[in-house]
Parts: sequence; structure tokens; C-alpha cells
Amino acid sequence: MSEQKKAAIEQVIAKYFDASYNGSGEGMIEVFHPAAHIYGLRDSGALIDWPIEEFAELVAEDDPPAKSGQPREDEILAIRFTGEREAAAFVTLRIGQTRYTDVLNFIEFEGRWQVIAKMLAAAAVTAE
Repeated sequence: MSEQKKAAIEQVIAKYFDASYNGSGEGMIEVFHPAAHIYGLRDSGALIDWPIEEFAELVAEDDPPAKSGQPREDEILAIRFTGEREAAAFVTLRIGQTRYTDVLNFIEFEGRWQVIAKMLAAAAVTAE
């Protein structure tokens, strides 16, 4: 795929990282398609299925890493195109004592790249 498309996705991921670090629900709304959902499993094994509006509220209500001065830890692990207007990005980031590995599924819709679905995996950060 073109470097231009990859760069556009990287810009969206940068906004996602910024919103995560700063606890910006509005930032999440900008990154995700309005029909997007966030999926994962709770420690109990129960399914997480949040529409973007609910996820954005959770992000805004939580204490963000920026507030406590936590060093920023986020990284793009890979971006893979699955079609001309579809891609998946594998990213990792830390919020508090939790490290998330996310698969962000992208679509190019109405002239811009947006996350249409996110699958998260969370793990407690161990002593380093």
C-alpha cells in the first residue's frame, strides 16, 4: 500500500495515543467511527462490548497518565493493509499500572481513516 495511506493511519494513531494519555473522550470520538465498538475480555472472562460513546466517557472519567506525570509509553507495533480502504494496526500503550495491546481496525470512510473496531488485551505492569 502507499506510504501516503500508511502515514494517514499513523496520524490517526498519534491522535489515539494523545487522547489515551490525556484522558480525552472528545479525542476518542474524533479517532473512531460513530458506529465503532471496543471489544475485549474482563478478568472474570466476561465480554467487553462498548460503543464508542461509552468508551469515550470511560476515558474521560479515568485519571489519565498525563495528570500524574507518568512517562508516556506507546508504540505502533505494525500496520497491515487488508484491502484498499481497510487496515489493521497493532499498538501498545500504558495507562497507570496496565499495559494494553490493541488491534485497531481501520476503514477509509467519507474521505478519512477511522477506527471502526478495537480489540484490547490488558495486562498488569510488573515491577521493572
